[in-house]
Amino acid sequence: MDTKGIFSIVGYGLAGMMVALLTTYYFIYNPEVYENRRFLDSFNQPIAAAKDEPKKLAALQTLQERGLEWAHYQLIDAIEGQDKELIGLYIDAGMTLRNRSVIIGQMIVSPSNEWIAFIEHLGWDNAQSLSGLFEVPRHLNKLDPHFKKIQLRYAISHDVEFKNHYLEFDKTEAAWFARKNQEIQGVELMCDGDTRCIAVNVYAIQSEYEKSRPVAPTKDHLLWQSPSLSLMTAAILLGNAEIIHYLEQKGVTSRLNKMVMSDRMVVVFEVGADKAISYPKGVTVKNLSLHR
Repeated sequence: MDTKGIFSIVGYGLAGMMVALLTTYYFIYNPEVYENRRFLDSFNQPIAAAKDEPKKLAALQTLQERGLEWAHYQLIDAIEGQDKELIGLYIDAGMTLRNRSVIIGQMIVSPSNEWIAFIEHLGWDNAQSLSGLFEVPRHLNKLDPHFKKIQLRYAISHDVEFKNHYLEFDKTEAAWFARKNQEIQGVELMCDGDTRCIAVNVYAIQSEYEKSRPVAPTKDHLLWQSPSLSLMTAAILLGNAEIIHYLEQKGVTSRLNKMVMSDRMVVVFEVGADKAISYPKGVTVKNLSLHR
């Protein structure tokens, strides 16, 4: 074996040793990996701030000892996993829930007494917190039949608009043909039977007119996408009398809601006590005016 080959083998060997040493350091001597420092250190500031609040301090220390992180996603994971103990610890530790869709999501999947207890533990048991709109998580399908009714109602209005739009297109296209044919007839008179003259000029007219030919409209396939409901509406649609009563006691009465459709239009709707859906502002569909 020549000298270059020997040096090459030695070089590869040294490189391998360096990679092994660095990997060992990273996983054994790097405290952020070995001791989970990022998670542990995330509690430093809240623990320091809670030194005079025994309940909050105890909850923070318990979470830290369990190797969890002081982060909002951990609370969301606990809620979605229905880990009551962990939810309680994060709330007692002072974590504020920022994801409103979790509230309505839990109403859909949880028994009413558990949902009410959850709301009160969060400190959301007041009209201000329980009012407004809450986006329904898409993976929950219990309310889908009601959403499809709204989709159908929007589609009906959209169909009417589309038919009117197509009538407008028919008129525009007819006028376009009339103008083109009029110019072609003028060429025939001008050329006085000269076939070459007619062929050249008619081709030029047709080519030019094709640039402005009206485009036939195509119908959209419409779907509901993002429903946002008041909690009272959700409770009514779920038929949950206990939660309806609870919300009424808290002064929550709003039943006005909105639905974003696949064409990005918003449908505003209201739900009565009998689950009947109405549209106090009417149903406004996308403007389908012709562009050419």
